[in-house]
Amino acid sequence: MAYKGTYRTKSGQNYFGFSYESQPSGEVRAYIESQPSYQGRPTGGHDTHRYYDGRNYICMGNCPPTNLSDAIAYSKAWAERTERYIRTGKEINEG
Repeated sequence: MAYKGTYRTKSGQNYFGFSYESQPSGEVRAYIESQPSYQGRPTGGHDTHRYYDGRNYICMGNCPPTNLSDAIAYSKAWAERTERYIRTGKEINEG
């Protein structure tokens, strides 16, 4: 499975592009195809909740999604938290 999508944040100010790919482990990984600049904020994996395997993808914690619907929902939430992080500096994993 490979699926691509674009998400516009609720504020309407930012777009995020994702591609979703099934992994041998059964998880569905959300690769980040495009996103806004971090505008000087730290860009390390811990700060941004991203992993890298040649491409950046979203860290989905200990229970990564195993279907496309859940992966899309998670990536939308990550995009909203990332937009907030860029704007305010509030950590991505903070509710």
